[in-house]
Amino acid sequence: MNHQIILAITLWAVALWRAPSLRHSRKQRAISLAFLSLAAAMTLEVPAVSTRIDSLTGVDSTGYLLKHMLGLVSAAAVLEFVIAVVRPRGFLQRSRRVLEAACLVLMATAFGLAPDDARVPDDIIVAHDSSGWALLHVAVFTLYIGSAMTVTAILFVHAARHAHDRWIRAGHSLLGLGGSIGILYALQRLVHLAHVAVGYATVADVQRAETVSTILKVAAIAAITTGSCLSPISIAATALRQRRALPRLNPLWRGLTDAVPSVVLPISAGQARTRLLLHRRLVEISDATLTLREYVPADLQHRAFDMAKNAGYPPRARSAVAEAAWLKTAALIATTSSPYKGEHPRSGSDGLSPAAELRWTCQVSAAYDRCRSVAAFARAEAARIQEQNRKQPV
Repeated sequence: MNHQIILAITLWAVALWRAPSLRHSRKQRAISLAFLSLAAAMTLEVPAVSTRIDSLTGVDSTGYLLKHMLGLVSAAAVLEFVIAVVRPRGFLQRSRRVLEAACLVLMATAFGLAPDDARVPDDIIVAHDSSGWALLHVAVFTLYIGSAMTVTAILFVHAARHAHDRWIRAGHSLLGLGGSIGILYALQRLVHLAHVAVGYATVADVQRAETVSTILKVAAIAAITTGSCLSPISIAATALRQRRALPRLNPLWRGLTDAVPSVVLPISAGQARTRLLLHRRLVEISDATLTLREYVPADLQHRAFDMAKNAGYPPRARSAVAEAAWLKTAALIATTSSPYKGEHPRSGSDGLSPAAELRWTCQVSAAYDRCRSVAAFARAEAARIQEQNRKQPV
């Protein structure tokens, strides 16, 4: 299986995966159209397909023309995607449309005016006399590709430098890299076409240039494809983490809300999305923590940490174990005790980012549910606090 077939299959897989997003935003429509047109263009690079197209139309090199026209449409769609991401308000919208249409018309016209036996200017083995019209056809295509990739590289490299999310930064960096490789591809092709035009190119030069341009083209497509896929992949990965986190929070949520049922929102979540359900769980756990901390003294948190240390938990797990221990203690005494007057424990989730808070709360929930030392500590401390409360004068 040659590289054309492998590349075409890969691009069709990405294009079909993204096809449903044609119904969505301008940005999603643009990148979906880019992959659909690019997949079709790369399919026309397969010799059997291009030969079949030529036989159906009865016009030599029709597949060659369609490949370039689809490639230009793909580059224009990539440029639309870039601008939709980096410059949502638009950038020379009408001028870009006019330029794209003009290039397509000029390419088709030049192709039609080129002699039948010289429409593929690189193929000097078949046609030794290169046509100026054929060269113009390819030059227009290459210049447009180079211009589009230049804008892509500049905008995405700039966007990557200012992106805070690591997935977005990586995606923008790869898209910028793909644009940069696309510039090299265009420059290499223009230099080669100049050699063909002045008659300096030999058969070896054509073969060598074809190898280099293929490598650059595949590298640019691979970088752009990977970069554009990182964002939806990161969204899917986040959704998967959220679905996995929701049942992991249940033990802690159930234990705390049983002790403080007033924090549970009265409106049923129903079939809400996982993200909303997860956010609701975290909010209710946080509210329950704020309520329960009022029932225990601050030194209970210190004793819980000492317990985690003495029980042999690794340093990075001790804080979560200690949190679970004092929360379980507070949950045991909340319904039979009065709020403690004095300093209270501080939640370990204070000041954390949303992602870090989720990881932390899952760790606390696991300790709350499964650690025997946490359960033993909570029972002992709850009994001790309740005994102290009985001995206090009314």
